Amino acid sequence: MTLEQMYTNNMENLILSGFDIWIVIKIFSLIILGMYIIFAFVITRQVKLMTETLTLGFEPIVKILSLFHLIFAILVFLAAIIVL
Repeated sequence: MTLEQMYTNNMENLILSGFDIWIVIKIFSLIILGMYIIFAFVITRQVKLMTETLTLGFEPIVKILSLFHLIFAILVFLAAIIVL
C-alpha cells in the first residue's frame, strides 16, 4: 500500500465518520477573535491609565481611537458569528 493510498483511505474514513474540519477551523477562528477582543479591551484600559498619568494634550484623540478599536473588534467578532 502506497503512502497516497493510505492518505486517501484515512481521508475517506474521516469523511464517513462525520468529522468536518471546517467546524474546527470556524471554532478556532472565533476563539482567536474572542482573544483579540480581550486584547482590545486591555489596550483601552492601558490608554485610560496612561492618559490619567501623563498630560500631553492629545489624550481625547487617543482615547477615542482606542475606543473605536474596541468597538471594531467587537463588530468583527459579531460579523464572524453571523458569517461563520
